[in-house]
Amino acid sequence: SVLPRSADGGLGGVPSPDFNAWLQGFWPGFSAFSDKFTSELAVSLADWTAPSLSLLVVIFFASARSDGKPRDSFGFEEDEDSPGGMMGLGFGQPASSSKLKIRSWNRELDRYTQTFTRATKGLQEARKTKMEQEESYKKLEEKELAMGKKDATEGESSETLRRVWVLTFQNGRNDLGASGVAQLRQEITAVVMAADPDRDEVVVKLDSPGGTVTGYGLAGAQLLRLKEAGLHVTVAIDQVAASGGYLMACTADRIICSPFAVIGSIGVVQELPNVFERLKREGIKFETTTAGKYKRTLTPFKEPTDEDRAKNKEDIEEVLGVFKDFVRTSRPSVDIEKVATGETWLGPRAKDQGLVDELRTSDSLLLGHAKEGRQVLEVSYAKKAGSPLSQVLQGAAEALVSAVRGGSSQLPGPGAGATQLPMA
Repeated sequence: SVLPRSADGGLGGVPSPDFNAWLQGFWPGFSAFSDKFTSELAVSLADWTAPSLSLLVVIFFASARSDGKPRDSFGFEEDEDSPGGMMGLGFGQPASSSKLKIRSWNRELDRYTQTFTRATKGLQEARKTKMEQEESYKKLEEKELAMGKKDATEGESSETLRRVWVLTFQNGRNDLGASGVAQLRQEITAVVMAADPDRDEVVVKLDSPGGTVTGYGLAGAQLLRLKEAGLHVTVAIDQVAASGGYLMACTADRIICSPFAVIGSIGVVQELPNVFERLKREGIKFETTTAGKYKRTLTPFKEPTDEDRAKNKEDIEEVLGVFKDFVRTSRPSVDIEKVATGETWLGPRAKDQGLVDELRTSDSLLLGHAKEGRQVLEVSYAKKAGSPLSQVLQGAAEALVSAVRGGSSQLPGPGAGATQLPMA
């Protein structure tokens, strides 16, 4: 059915709203309100602009002039921990990129004791245990101070408080290039500066399958600095010390390892892909200009000759000879000709070969030191991530470089030396 339409266009006799008439009545009121609101907002902004700018200027200069250094538990300033200026974005004082940290095993073990005491004997007993522990630390600090004064006046002390400094070369540091040496060298410097050879010793927690000769050779040389400073060094291996990893381990006065740790692999290897035939099929000729008969022997781009292979083998044998001499000097009891075969042994067999001295985990060793009343102090030198802004910019730059290279950064470059460093 069709509804009847009224004279003004509505249906069923109901008047239809006139939108234009409504708009003409609404707009003048809205315009007046909008003009008033805009003018008042402009006045408010004008009133607050000067104070706001002044406040921002004060904050900026305060952040630029102040060091922003937090304090540690002793009240000393920590330069390394300051992000620098405005909300850590890097304005103001430049932030340091790293920080030296020292963690007390003794205090951590005491916290374990407090937790178990609370669980088994209640809160009051746990608080009593904590107070007793804190009191023991105060007495230890007083004793340490008294010993220092006595050493300064008499030149030596009749009693000693033995300390164990703990260094770590494990996850995140033990890559093929031994990149963790950058942190290890700083930690060793700190320990050498602080340790007393007459009462302190060093434990190095080491796990590494080895890598480049240069990287792990430097790592071993860094550990030798501890012995040169007169410190007794123990290396503790929980999982693996093979090739360059064992080169580092054998610098110690004593080596311990867990029963199923992998030890040995005293040898050198070099692997190199050769794409000469493929390039030849594609009609690509790679030319290299050298001065010196053996400046380039084996490379990925030229056809290898028997002379090239012989020279490369000679170089590898020379590296192995230096490796063997290093182990022989560090551990004279080892029959180096018998073990320098590239083989690996599990803990008990490695002990039979003289490669390690005792089967024991690093945790067992350090817990034993703590129970004997020694201070067990773990030293770590951590690189700081940087400000949020710098992290974003660095990530963007790395992504751009990766995109431009298109993944080719994994290929040997034109200046790859002997095309690839030997691996120990």
